[in-house]
Amino acid sequence: MRGLWVFAFLLALTAGWGQVNEGSLQLQLLPGQALKLELSSGNYRIEPGAADKVVVISQKKQKEISDEKPHFGIDTNPQEASVRVEGPRNYAAVIQIPKNSNLRVRLSGGRLRVNGINGDKDIESNDANIAIDVGRPENYGKVDASVDVGHIDAPPFQIAQEGLEQSFTHRGPGSYRLHAHVGMGEIRLYSGEL
Repeated sequence: MRGLWVFAFLLALTAGWGQVNEGSLQLQLLPGQALKLELSSGNYRIEPGAADKVVVISQKKQKEISDEKPHFGIDTNPQEASVRVEGPRNYAAVIQIPKNSNLRVRLSGGRLRVNGINGDKDIESNDANIAIDVGRPENYGKVDASVDVGHIDAPPFQIAQEGLEQSFTHRGPGSYRLHAHVGMGEIRLYSGEL
């Protein structure tokens, strides 16, 4: 009977976006499933967590008295799990994902920091400051980063650029791929502590 409930839950998730209205979210991942995060404007930190789940933990400042809660959407299939986060004004969250994850992020605006995640990374935003821990640069086969207006700082790849329509591409011996684009803002690729 328990197996039937699990099957029904997974079937409901695959049928379309589910809505959850809580301050946090947990989603079980299938082995090898890629992860897509669609994030409203806010301040986000993505870091390693459990090996088989995504956990979104909303952060509330002590002085905040608003009762507004974020809204989450979930859609999943065997290849990819998608999580959508619609946060209130000045929203901040820590998102824990498996350390070895292929990650795609679409951020409306704000700040994003990705720490300690191994795998492909595809990150885009219209208006944001993005910092990505690349770990060992030699683990990447292709790296490309671009800003329409702003600044790219990538010491592991000996790159520092600022101004209009800045971009760079790097080829290496590894298997990971990194793509980062910001319309207006900053991309910082670093290795180790920021």
